[in-house]
Amino acid sequence: MRKPTLAVLALALASTAACWQSGTAQGTASATPSWMADQAAAGARAHSDFNGDGYGDLVLTDTTATVDGAYAAGYVAVVYGSAKGPDTGHRKIITQNSLNLGKAGQGGGFGNHTVTGDLDHDGYSDLATMAGSNTIFIVWGSKNGLSTSGAARITGRIPLIGDFNGDGRADLVTQTTKDSAATLRLGPFSRKGAPKRSATLNLTPSDPDLLATVAAAGDVTGDGRTDLVVTWSRIYADGDFTPRATILYRGTKTGTLVKGPRLKDAKGKDIYASSAWFGQVTTADVNKDGYADIVLGLPTELIGEPMTPAGGSQIVVSYGGPKGQSTKLKPVRINAKAAALPGSPTFAWDTFGSTPVAGDTNGDGYADIAFTAQLADERGSVIVLQGSAKGLTAKNSKIFTGLGGAAMLRDTNRDGRADLAIGDERHDTATVLRGTPGADGGITTTSPLATFGPADLGLSESQVGSFASGFGG
Repeated sequence: MRKPTLAVLALALASTAACWQSGTAQGTASATPSWMADQAAAGARAHSDFNGDGYGDLVLTDTTATVDGAYAAGYVAVVYGSAKGPDTGHRKIITQNSLNLGKAGQGGGFGNHTVTGDLDHDGYSDLATMAGSNTIFIVWGSKNGLSTSGAARITGRIPLIGDFNGDGRADLVTQTTKDSAATLRLGPFSRKGAPKRSATLNLTPSDPDLLATVAAAGDVTGDGRTDLVVTWSRIYADGDFTPRATILYRGTKTGTLVKGPRLKDAKGKDIYASSAWFGQVTTADVNKDGYADIVLGLPTELIGEPMTPAGGSQIVVSYGGPKGQSTKLKPVRINAKAAALPGSPTFAWDTFGSTPVAGDTNGDGYADIAFTAQLADERGSVIVLQGSAKGLTAKNSKIFTGLGGAAMLRDTNRDGRADLAIGDERHDTATVLRGTPGADGGITTTSPLATFGPADLGLSESQVGSFASGFGG
């Protein structure tokens, strides 16, 4: 049995996505802040649009890649969207070395926790990514896309982007090296990475045996200001964070975050994800009621040792409301049986529900949720559950087998429907499946938008660690 300790925050290698955009996007009347996009349904607008053309750009990360001889220095690959989906002929490979902001070191893991949003308020998405244990790099968007010239370097870890004071400017929250503390930087930002102003957030749990880490951001209370989702965890001697509770901090007009509810399920039990690290929690409005919902992946649970959660590996949804949790819809836990997947597949131990992401795959205005799971025969898979007025549903659930490891939902061809990007690191390939309209629509394997590997992005075999093992944006 492991003994708990209040060790400082340790670095975990994980990547997922969050997006926030403000300002006016090229070719559109106006871009929509993410809290409004959450209310309309995540993925219905162009996310990660670095050149303002209205197409969502795809961000792939490989934190174990070798860069200029340094193992696991990492890179971020951007494949720009087009009318035909991801265009591998229009791409950008970014490393710490290419930014000329210090030399990439072995194990630096550039590409960790990659998020996007219009931090300088110029109408183009910018990219923020982590390297090392306490460094974040910001790469600025423009009409020509991301530029490695003039990037900024700031301190912090686990970046999250949102509009926490509701002024229409993107803000940035980062964890600090101090236990249970974070920094809120209010935008707009200068090109040197300086915010309009900043403040320290004291997230200290009421239980002295727990530590707090930032997990996700979204307008859960529906007031036009982003709220912060925080995980409370017990820390063990081996450095593992064991989540025990999820707390919501509400955004305010002044930018001061106010502690809100501790999330509970219908039985009064704490709601939490498998991991405290950014990647197992996301927010999106799955029932289209104007409140972002909190979706948590709970494939396994750590209580001394790894074990299957009560009720099986699962996706957990806490529906948003004016006070942080809906009074109309009770939180739900969806396991493999409840998902009612075609063919009734059998999954490997403790893998169902990993790393959920959100997007509107059929254009009905409800956010859908995709996540990964490993089948019993060790093949990867990605599952998609649809949003509805009654919340996340098993109706028209879909599973894509033989693929998997990482997933992202992004509208890469600007048709108003999120496409599903699947990373298969075993075979060094990424596949993008298109979203289709209608109640029985959603993701289809018919006429994939793209399938590509490292060579298609100009990467040599020696540069690749785990190709498409993560997505950002």
